[in-house]
Amino acid sequence: MKRTIIKTVAIFALSVALVMPDLVYGQVAGVRVVTIQGHRKRFDIPIENAIQRYLLIDVTNGDRDGDGVPDFEPLQPVAILLLLPGGEGRLRLNPTGRENGASYFPIHTRYHFAAEGFIVVAMDAASDFLDHNHAPVEDPPGSNFIHASGLEGHRLSNRVHGDKYKQDLEAVINDLRGQYPFLPLWALGTSRGTESAVVAATELSNPPDGIVLTSSVTGASRRGDLTPANVDLGRVTVPTLIVTNQDDQCPGTNPDGSKRLKERFTASPRVQLLIFNGGRTPLNEPCGALSPHTFFGIEEQVVDAITKWIKDAEKK
Repeated sequence: MKRTIIKTVAIFALSVALVMPDLVYGQVAGVRVVTIQGHRKRFDIPIENAIQRYLLIDVTNGDRDGDGVPDFEPLQPVAILLLLPGGEGRLRLNPTGRENGASYFPIHTRYHFAAEGFIVVAMDAASDFLDHNHAPVEDPPGSNFIHASGLEGHRLSNRVHGDKYKQDLEAVINDLRGQYPFLPLWALGTSRGTESAVVAATELSNPPDGIVLTSSVTGASRRGDLTPANVDLGRVTVPTLIVTNQDDQCPGTNPDGSKRLKERFTASPRVQLLIFNGGRTPLNEPCGALSPHTFFGIEEQVVDAITKWIKDAEKK
């Protein structure tokens, strides 16, 4: 009972910072935007450095107002949870202001994860990807590759600017491990963000300690996907949780594809598939933020299951 009360108060205290329009991250202890500079050059303006930002929610700091009086009881951290959004991957974080970008799962459940004891991190696209706006382009001409705005078509290393995105992932993970050297780090990607999680697990020198893939892109896509032609899931050597919604109608993230995905994680010490169904009536298109693709209406149920699985994996 006490744990439930603490969790409820923590969710409210953390989330109220973004509900009140006169508050900005720089004034809120425990919730802030971290900026990384100098880790690479911009791909569009090579004489300038790219800027990488992420939102950090630190549950170990209960003094939300910075007045010396805790607003909620600080939580014992379980792990760092790096949230990797789908779509264009753009949150458009400001140095001291709220984000005005994606609200997809798991970004809009970030405070629920925080209340479960995670140091929650929502990674934005780097400044050059934020400024990258154009209609889908086939590149190189005659290939099967298409890239578009933001991170669309750029997440995998065999795609245009994929090497730059890999540097961004590395910079954020290294920065987090430097801040919290004794905590495990997990990466949670949704939809096209699952490509990001797999890249982090297979190609970085300092990979996550585990990954969670929700609404994975398993169908062949010219913008990138998790098919064998693009990624070797046999190189993943960390615990892996695959989560899907049986009612997901988004092209490319068919739940049957997630069911088959599990078989390809041959080197992972622990792999499990969780299948959900139900939720609220969709309020937008099948790949939208208010649809079964993003677990609309059952978000807390999904968060609870993911949280339990990660905690169990960390005990082994």
